[in-house]
Amino acid sequence: MSIDAAEFAARLKAEQNDPDREERLRQDRFGRRRKIGLWAGAGVVLASGFAFWLFDVTAGERPANEPFAAGLLEEALWPDAWPLTTGLPFRGSPAARWDRTDVASSMLPPALVRPVGGLGAEQVTTGLEMVREFVREANVSDEVLTGERPEGALALLAPGDPARRELEAALARPTQSRGLLETFTRFDPAEVLVLEDTRAQGSMTYEATPAGELLVHADYTFVYAVLKTEGGWEVRPGREEVARVVVRRQLSATVREGKLVLGPSRHVIANDACTAPEDGFIHPLFSKEAAKAKGGKRFDPYAAHALLTNVPPGTCLTPTRT
Repeated sequence: MSIDAAEFAARLKAEQNDPDREERLRQDRFGRRRKIGLWAGAGVVLASGFAFWLFDVTAGERPANEPFAAGLLEEALWPDAWPLTTGLPFRGSPAARWDRTDVASSMLPPALVRPVGGLGAEQVTTGLEMVREFVREANVSDEVLTGERPEGALALLAPGDPARRELEAALARPTQSRGLLETFTRFDPAEVLVLEDTRAQGSMTYEATPAGELLVHADYTFVYAVLKTEGGWEVRPGREEVARVVVRRQLSATVREGKLVLGPSRHVIANDACTAPEDGFIHPLFSKEAAKAKGGKRFDPYAAHALLTNVPPGTCLTPTRT
């Protein structure tokens, strides 16, 4: 079949001059786009259905603390129920914004230290520094965190202080008393290792006693991230599970002849197995162990004012946000 050139040219010219030509072209483009959209929508539905099926068969029976597709989701976006790792050990915790183990931030600036009673500002500053050092040695020094004898903290206490004698006796027989934990934060290195990135927040106030001595009140919260010494769970490649332990301490100490005499104190430890042996160590629960543990009194270890009230000694506590 052949087409005459003059006839073809006339037909082309007629089509170009057709007033309905633009409308037919628009409808043709719309039809093609609609088909593309329908195919794309079908693909999304199929992909979503596959993802739901995959989640249902692989994660539907998983415990809440076991992450699904952990490697595909940024750790900062993980649900709170998923375990903590060495990548973001303070995920979901206020401690992520706190200072690290250096508790110097709780010291009053020298310009704000005021004389009290018959004590000058320099004497007050020296006393505050002694208490701060005791708090550090008792809670974040390498000696105490690895379960060794806390020589640094003991050296700051007056030799005749009854509290020091009790601590010395407890150190001599740690398997018979958890009294050490009332003053010291101790972990068993055969069980867990403490990451260096410990967080701390606290404050100190002071007053003069009737005898003219400096009395210092300290209130600190420490947050530790620990991992198992052996057999830890690698939640995602290169990132092992960690557990958090929160320790809140309130203590008072009197500065007497260059040493400290400890007064009344209160403390609470969040995430310490209440059925653990009395051996002078904290025994943290990791996610799978915590899921199997019997529930106790639930409380928020970061609550600033209510934490140490109405918590009888020996109470089995179930902390939140650890």
